[in-house]
Amino acid sequence: MTDYLPWLDTVLDRADELALRYAGSGGAVEVVGVKAEDRNQVSTAADHAIGEMIVAELARDFPADSVIEEESGVRAASGPVTWIIDPLDGTSNYAAGSPLYGAMLAAVDDRGLLAAGITLPALGRRYLAQRGRGAFRDGVPFRTPACTGLEDRLVAYGMDKAGPERMAEDARLMTAIAAQCLGTRASNSVFDAALVIDGAYAGYVHRSCRIWDVAAPACVLSESGGTHGDLGGRPLDFRDPLLKVDLVYEVILAADGAREPLAALGRQVGAAG
Repeated sequence: MTDYLPWLDTVLDRADELALRYAGSGGAVEVVGVKAEDRNQVSTAADHAIGEMIVAELARDFPADSVIEEESGVRAASGPVTWIIDPLDGTSNYAAGSPLYGAMLAAVDDRGLLAAGITLPALGRRYLAQRGRGAFRDGVPFRTPACTGLEDRLVAYGMDKAGPERMAEDARLMTAIAAQCLGTRASNSVFDAALVIDGAYAGYVHRSCRIWDVAAPACVLSESGGTHGDLGGRPLDFRDPLLKVDLVYEVILAADGAREPLAALGRQVGAAG
């Protein structure tokens, strides 16, 4: 089996350098693009530079692999592995000068999640995982602590601007969760997923993710003892990713023991798809 972990670590080092360089001395970063189909989705020069760098590294080192990259789209190839890239998750945070953003990439094969890396450049935090090898935080093996109940734990809830009905559904679910846990938090970015991995949060709920938003943290959680699923209680399925580029995922990323209580709340308020 190929050991992807050193390669992921090296590429994410370069992603850190680019993100921090474009951020400069701090403060707001210019937005250079807004997607017409979803005005929540903005991009900066750093998004494009990081995405282009990762795609180039993959083309050099794994030329037979397919690529899904949030900014540039799909490159289909003949090999059994597909790489899924989010060059900056939390771009609105990054553009506003917030440190709560990160870069992510994941590899998927016909069995599902294969390997992944997450980096939080402004916070100096790195997560790597590979199927059967476990998960690593800043180079050290680790496990996500299990959860015995929501009442004394924090839960993150991500919500994008949408139509009134959709936002009302989100508000009902977030309120139901807040009533059952210690409190809710929201960076609406990979930072929230990272705190689930760390064990600071019991879970992270988001009803409108794309495959590049969730593949990497789902892989790390799978290898660290955490779990992932949708609001109906079903595990997320990342097989055949080239067919899922346009799919909207309802996501729960959670510590072991927290996913089902969160899914039950989704079913209770009628938010599960």
